[in-house]
Amino acid sequence: MAGKNVDMFKLVEQVEKQKSMDIDDIFSTLDSVKADEDVRKEEIKVHSYTNVADPSMISRPRIPDQIGQYQTRFEAFKGIVENVAYGTKNVNAYVEGHRDALEKYYGDAYKNSQDLYVIEARVNDELNRFNSHSGLYEKGYYDGLAYVLKALKRSKELLMSRINPEILRHL
Repeated sequence: MAGKNVDMFKLVEQVEKQKSMDIDDIFSTLDSVKADEDVRKEEIKVHSYTNVADPSMISRPRIPDQIGQYQTRFEAFKGIVENVAYGTKNVNAYVEGHRDALEKYYGDAYKNSQDLYVIEARVNDELNRFNSHSGLYEKGYYDGLAYVLKALKRSKELLMSRINPEILRHL
C-alpha cells in the first residue's frame, strides 16, 4: 500500500510541474508509473524452491563472495538482490516473505538510487521493530530484511574497495 502512495505522490509532482496537463496525460502518467512498479517486481528472480513440510530444512540465501564490478552502489545492490538463489529446500511461505522484503526495499532503492543510506536506515529500523517470527512467512520476511541490509552494506564495501586505490593515489 505504501508503494501506491509514493506513486500517487510522484503523479502529483508531475502534474504540478506541468500545470496545463489534461486528464488523458494524467492517466497515461499513472499507467507508466504502475508499469514501472510491475517491471521492478519482475526483476527479482526466484531461482528455485519447492514445498518442504519441515521448517528446519530452510536455508537462508547467502550473498555470494564474487559479485562483479559495478560503477555505482545501486548497481551493486541491484546485482545482489536480483540474483538471490533460494535453493531447493525452502518452503513457499518462507520464500514469499523473503521476496516481499526484497521487493519492498528494492523498489525503495530504485526510487532513491542516489541515497541508499536512507534505505539502509529504514531497513535497520524495521529489523529492530520486527517482533513476530511465528510463521514461515514472517521468518522469511525477517530474513529478507536481514539480506537487504547485508546487500546494502556489501554494496558499500564493493564501491569503497573500488574507489579506495584511486583516493590513495591522489594523497
